[in-house]
Amino acid sequence: MHHHPFARRLAAGALALTPLLAVFPLTGAARREPPRQPITITFAAVVGEQPFACGQRYADIGTAKSSITPSEFRMFISDVRLLTADGKAVPLALEQDGMWQSDGLAMLDFEDGTGPCSNGTRERRTTIVGDAPAGTYTGITFSIGVPFERNHRDLATQPAPLSVTRMFWAWNSGHKFVRLDARTETGKNWVLHLGSTGCMPNESATAPPAQCANGNRVTVRFDRFDAARDVVLADVAALYADSNLEENQPRTAAGCMSGPTDGDCQAIFAKLGLPFNGSPAGPQRFLRVQAGGLRTVRTP
Repeated sequence: MHHHPFARRLAAGALALTPLLAVFPLTGAARREPPRQPITITFAAVVGEQPFACGQRYADIGTAKSSITPSEFRMFISDVRLLTADGKAVPLALEQDGMWQSDGLAMLDFEDGTGPCSNGTRERRTTIVGDAPAGTYTGITFSIGVPFERNHRDLATQPAPLSVTRMFWAWNSGHKFVRLDARTETGKNWVLHLGSTGCMPNESATAPPAQCANGNRVTVRFDRFDAARDVVLADVAALYADSNLEENQPRTAAGCMSGPTDGDCQAIFAKLGLPFNGSPAGPQRFLRVQAGGLRTVRTP
C-alpha cells in the first residue's frame, strides 16, 4: 500500500518530535513560572520605647540603671523564610543589590555615622528586600549570623556586605554577627560583639577552621508576622536588662566579646536565646514584633 507523500512527511515529523516531548514536556507548569510577589521585612532598632539614634543618651539601662550613649549597631541576618498557615517555611529570595544583600545574607545598619558613630557610615539599612511565590504568609523565621560556609573566608575577596571590616574578626573567628558598641555616662565602654568561638584548627589566623565549638547563631521565629504592616524591633534595653554595665569581669574584654568564660556574656546570651558555658538556651528576648509599624514608639 502506498502512502501519500504528505502523510509520510507528517508521520516523520511526529516521530522526530516524540523524543523532544520526552525531554521537554509541553505542560502548562513547564511553560509558566509560578507568580512571585515582592516582600520587604522592616526592622527598627529601639532602646525600650525610644528609637535608637547615634548621639542619643538612654537612661535606666541594665541592673545598675546606667545611662548609655551608643556608637555602633549593625548585624547580619541569613536564612530568611516565610511561614504559611499550614506550617511550610518558604525561602525569601533576597534582592542582590551589591551593597546590603548577597546570596542569602543581609546586613542591617542602624547607625548613621554621626556624632559618636563616626566610625560608621552615613547610609542606614533597616529592611530586607526580596521576593517569594505569591501567597499568604503568616509568620517568619531567620538567623542572626553568617552561615558557617561563608563565615571563614578571606575578607579581601568577599562581596558586600561581608567586606565590611568593622564586622570581621579574623579568618578563624569569622564575622561579628552583631556589633553593638556603647559607653556609659560613668565612662565604661560596653560592647557586644557576637560571633563564633572555639573554631578549630586555630594554628593560623588565616586558616579557615573545620568547625567551631560555639556557632552562636541565633534562630528567630515569629509565628505571627505580617510583612506588609509589622516591624521587627531590636531592643537594646531588653538585651541588657539583666546586665550590670558598670562592672566588667577582670582580665576580659569590655562588655561581651562572646568568650565562653566571660561572665559578662551570661545574661546577654540568655536574652539572645543562646546556651552559655553549660547554661541551656531559653527563648530569645532581643527581637520582638510590633504589629502595625512604629506608631507606639515614642520619639526622643
